Amino acid sequence: MNDNQTLTRSFSRPVTGDANLRPPCEVACPIHTDVQRYVQLVAEGKPAAALAVVRETNPLPQVIGRICAHPCEEECRRGQVDEPIAICNLKRAAGDGARDAGAVPAPPRPEFSSGRQVAIVGSGPSGLAAAHDLALLGVKTVIFEQQPEPGGFLRTGILNFRLPKYILDEDIAYIAGMGVEIRTGVSIGRDLTFQELEEEYDAILIAVGLSLSRSIPLPGADLPGVYLAVPFLEDVNAGRDVDLGEEIIVIGGGNVAIDVARAARRLSGGKVTMVCLEADQEMPAHEWEIKDARDEGIDIVSSQGPKAILGDDRVEGLEVMKCESVFDDRGRFAPTFCETELSTIRGDTVIIAIGQMSDLSFVPANGPELDQRGLLVFDRRRWATTRPGIFASGEVVTGPGAAVNALASGRRAAISIARYLGLDAEDYPEPEAIGELPRRVREEQVRQAPRRRMPTRPQDERIGDFNEVETGLGEVDARCEASRCLLCGSGARYSQLKCVSCLTCVRVCPYGAPTADKDGLMGIDADVCQACGICFTQCPAKAIDLEVVSEQGLAAQIDEAAAGGGALEFGCWYPQTRVAPEARAVMLPCTGRLSVTMLLRALEAGAEKVYVAVCSEDDDGHFVQGHRQTRAAVQETRSILEDIDLAPDLIELKVVAEKKCLKGAAG
Repeated sequence: MNDNQTLTRSFSRPVTGDANLRPPCEVACPIHTDVQRYVQLVAEGKPAAALAVVRETNPLPQVIGRICAHPCEEECRRGQVDEPIAICNLKRAAGDGARDAGAVPAPPRPEFSSGRQVAIVGSGPSGLAAAHDLALLGVKTVIFEQQPEPGGFLRTGILNFRLPKYILDEDIAYIAGMGVEIRTGVSIGRDLTFQELEEEYDAILIAVGLSLSRSIPLPGADLPGVYLAVPFLEDVNAGRDVDLGEEIIVIGGGNVAIDVARAARRLSGGKVTMVCLEADQEMPAHEWEIKDARDEGIDIVSSQGPKAILGDDRVEGLEVMKCESVFDDRGRFAPTFCETELSTIRGDTVIIAIGQMSDLSFVPANGPELDQRGLLVFDRRRWATTRPGIFASGEVVTGPGAAVNALASGRRAAISIARYLGLDAEDYPEPEAIGELPRRVREEQVRQAPRRRMPTRPQDERIGDFNEVETGLGEVDARCEASRCLLCGSGARYSQLKCVSCLTCVRVCPYGAPTADKDGLMGIDADVCQACGICFTQCPAKAIDLEVVSEQGLAAQIDEAAAGGGALEFGCWYPQTRVAPEARAVMLPCTGRLSVTMLLRALEAGAEKVYVAVCSEDDDGHFVQGHRQTRAAVQETRSILEDIDLAPDLIELKVVAEKKCLKGAAG
């Protein structure tokens, strides 16, 4: 497969099973990253391979692994048992692990065979994603960025304690390494006209994001000591001095306001108070962002609206009034206030962080149409403006949102642009999620295991600088966390052609996934199946296989590990459970996946000794009855060896002393 086919592959990855059913985490992800596959690879201790999987759909994997809003975790079926998988943290673990091992994949070098060129205005996540995907389709792209360095709001608006700039630089360098040209310090409308872009390029993508702060027409808003959020963040990120007092008031309750407050806390070392219209439970900021702010000593005053900034020659405080409601009956933003319930918050600095807007001053009067509010008139189906050949993506057309949503819009815009240029580009498939875990499975048949917590620097230490707050899971914690994955939708698949309706699978499945009627086997319920593999090992007709660690894939792993002789160990994904560290390892979700055929194959392929790790008899491990199946397979294989005059101890069962992953969470 050449580099130019990679994008099509990632958009049209075949899905086994019925009706394109995929894990809910993948469906919830705006760019439909194959979450389960990269989590599985982290569990196996293969971070570089995991990072490569993330890159199939995510051109900024290390960035998103730090700042993603992770809607995938909200849909994770593990959350129906105890807590969702820490999917976002595992994305970061893949990048960190690959970097630590010196195994970060090199960028592909696609050939720009289409002869077409596209100009992209803006180097934020949407523009970078579009450039990445267009390059893979053979389209030369040039990104124009007015700031001195690329990255858009990722660089100017997100602070180092959340996203270190070297991480952003690494992801951008990967995209530039694909042949994407990035011209910084170029302002469209000042250094280059929009008309000149139209004349030189076959298409234009407007991806400028929300680069301007909104203000409020408050009395006192022009006093010294009043700042707007975006210029403030730009100054902080650029290392420029900001004249803050010792009592800072931040107006706003969104994620940007949280970042402003946390930055002000670090710069001033003084008191920082956030004032927001919403009640605590209504704040638009993510709950984990709010927790971080409070952990760092930031006060949050809820249900209060600004009435006036007080002071004569400089800010002295903020007068606020009680906000009775933020939204009307239709859910529209329409705050109402009780102007007789007034109070004053002392402060010598006010930073307004109530929202952002795009700067479209570079769009000429005869260019793409703007509506009465100054927004682009936009066709979301085609990601197109009213002017042929001019497209738009990201927050300039979608409004504020998570960076991963901007990536998704950039990728979809790339498809529309490619089609406009006459190229054959397949769109995203929209997968369908499997259903919820049945109650009996989640309450009785899945063992609870604690979520690994992201370690952070001590609160009193981190407010003294802008170094990264979260320190990363580390290999062991990452593998433990990844091993909690339920492998949703990647379980047993059966062949109707091979099935002889013996119903062995129905009898042996501990979860009740296979179903049958009077005529025989009807199917295997993907909602119920936990991918333990017991039905595979017991099926006499070999009509069943697993999507995760298929028979063919497992056979290839065995042949590779056994080649050259020596000892081979079959173990589970959980780290700290190796029983023969000197042996070459074939790691599985559970050794209950092993069949007699696979154990014999290890010896036939050259292994001189085979160790099989198994849980103790009073520990079901990850899968119900998994250890029983492991013991049975080993015992039967040893009997066969004895029958053919070979030493049965060529295969040795060793009990795992303790599964530390299941004992407690880190952090």
